[in-house]
Amino acid sequence: MVFDRPEVRKRVALFGGSFNPPHIGHTAICKWLFARGVADEVWIIPCFIHPFDKDLASFKDRIVMCQLAFRKLGLPIEVLEVERKLGGISHTLRTVEHLKTRNPDLRFSLVTGQDIEKETNEWRGFDTIREMVEIVRIPRGPSSPIPDVSSTEVRRRIDVGEPFADLVEKEVAVYIVTKGLYR
Repeated sequence: MVFDRPEVRKRVALFGGSFNPPHIGHTAICKWLFARGVADEVWIIPCFIHPFDKDLASFKDRIVMCQLAFRKLGLPIEVLEVERKLGGISHTLRTVEHLKTRNPDLRFSLVTGQDIEKETNEWRGFDTIREMVEIVRIPRGPSSPIPDVSSTEVRRRIDVGEPFADLVEKEVAVYIVTKGLYR
């Protein structure tokens, strides 16, 4: 007797953002995803040109900082330059479509903040994205296991000369200081 087994596909969580710079909240999110068995791999996707015209450190610097921040976790995490390769303004819809087309054997999810619902009207094609991939909402707020840190606060501290190394991985702090970023 032959039984059909359900198809098991590798689960890949797509974690996009500015990562300007990547901080301990970002690394905690990856740990959270793996601890809860949400993904077999996480792909970190720094945006190339922000759709809301945010002022960002160079793409190269953000890629290097992401590699430094996530490599040390020892988890199956890849930092992708897909949005640079696609060129132009980084829209999540275009990136998801591209990755799904190139990797039909993978099952993708998209990592977002729990508070994303109030921003989805600003996203290009969020309803289409929601149909294409599962949305994984990361808990936010005082009861969340994710540290309440923002890249904005990291940059503010650097700009005014306040200590910031407790908000980023050590290697990222060294890179920021060495390169003179966010001053």
